[in-house]
Amino acid sequence: MVKKEIIVSRLNKLQEYVLLLERLREYPREAIVSDPLVYGNVERYLQLAIQTVIDISNHILAERKIRGISEYRDLLERLGTEGIISTELADKIAPMAGLRNILVHEYLDVDRERLYSILHEHLGDFKEFGRQVARML
Repeated sequence: MVKKEIIVSRLNKLQEYVLLLERLREYPREAIVSDPLVYGNVERYLQLAIQTVIDISNHILAERKIRGISEYRDLLERLGTEGIISTELADKIAPMAGLRNILVHEYLDVDRERLYSILHEHLGDFKEFGRQVARML
């Protein structure tokens, strides 16, 4: 059985990160792609939001004793195939695992235009993830 308090705590952190990202979205495009203070915050809060989604996914699947997953992307896709989140959302959010790896390990190669796009087009995916996981509780 999934430990509700663990999931709720992580969902609250996810909501906090998304709210911070929404505030950063108010900066003009040029600041987001060129100002180290702004894009550094965008990178960090996206990394934390993605990691939180991964942590939630890992916890749910581990509690359900679903094994054999070696990649973060697979965690997210498996949530879809298990019916925990919709397959449509799983398909949209799974690529974020690759972005997390870039932000953590290849931070010199971050495409800031891609971050700008995610900031303006995909924050809703994090919110929908939270809603769908909360319904499972």
